[in-house]
Amino acid sequence: MSLSDTPRDARSIALSLPIEQQWTLHHVLLDRIEREETTPADVEPPRVEVFQAFEALDAGETRFTRAQLEAIGDLLSEYHHSTGRWEAERSTIEALLATVTEHLDGRGRALPADE
Repeated sequence: MSLSDTPRDARSIALSLPIEQQWTLHHVLLDRIEREETTPADVEPPRVEVFQAFEALDAGETRFTRAQLEAIGDLLSEYHHSTGRWEAERSTIEALLATVTEHLDGRGRALPADE
């Protein structure tokens, strides 16, 4: 079976992230998850892929499904455009967003999930 025959969600994309970017991504994902507890009920909770990506990253993995990368990209974009608290990490968030976008656009290397 070739990669093109592999179902979309059965593939994962491995990111090579410096430790600083891993920590920033971890903090962004955790912040969004924790905000669910303090946001009003009319605010949409984070996508399930945000929780899955956090669990993977928290376990030391930097391999994500396309759906998880899309959720990460959306979240990084939101945080990149926010003001205040995330200003000090803006350049790292921007670099992460560029990496995620590169992989989503197909310029990164997709691997079978079991590799």
